[in-house]
Amino acid sequence: MNQFRTTLWSRLGEAAAGRRTALDDFARGYRPPIVAFLRRKGLSPSDAEDVAQEVLVRLLSKDLLAQGDASKGRFRNYLIGITLRVLSEQRRHAQARKRGGDWNRVPLDVAPPQAERAAFEDLWLAEIVQRAMARVERANPNHHELLRHASQGLSSDELAGLVDKTAGATRVALHRARKALANALKEEVAAYCSSQDEYEEELATFARFFGE
Repeated sequence: MNQFRTTLWSRLGEAAAGRRTALDDFARGYRPPIVAFLRRKGLSPSDAEDVAQEVLVRLLSKDLLAQGDASKGRFRNYLIGITLRVLSEQRRHAQARKRGGDWNRVPLDVAPPQAERAAFEDLWLAEIVQRAMARVERANPNHHELLRHASQGLSSDELAGLVDKTAGATRVALHRARKALANALKEEVAAYCSSQDEYEEELATFARFFGE
């Protein structure tokens, strides 16, 4: 088993075993994009939280952990697949209750539509960037401030005026800040990738954050 897969699935196994720290870390890391996606699907805040909780419970079940460990592809695609299945089940359950009937779980081999994967991917990537930015802020608040202003499309001269540096010094500082963000992103990506190939593909997704 390679280093990435050992890291990812061992952490999931610890969470499934009920280790409090692993459970908390897992929920903090994966709940936000799931809830945001469900809210976009029209669920109320409370319903989105309930469905997200079921997604996390389902993901940590022994059956799905076994399937995930043997599966190929990006982890976030696996996660959105589970999210869509749980959402479909919830809606079928609600309809069945209205009719007075029963409901069944959706088969696990149903692939999520491309449009759904794309919508979840946007939220997933935004969450990863936010977590990487939080790393940068903890390590160097000045770097975080520069990156936040730069993301608004400000020029070097405009940034220099905000941070009280020369334009040249600001360019150097921004280069260092972007390097810090790139390193933080690599650490965040490595935390959920399960193979070297997946890691490299995910890094390519964030390539725009690695440049000058």
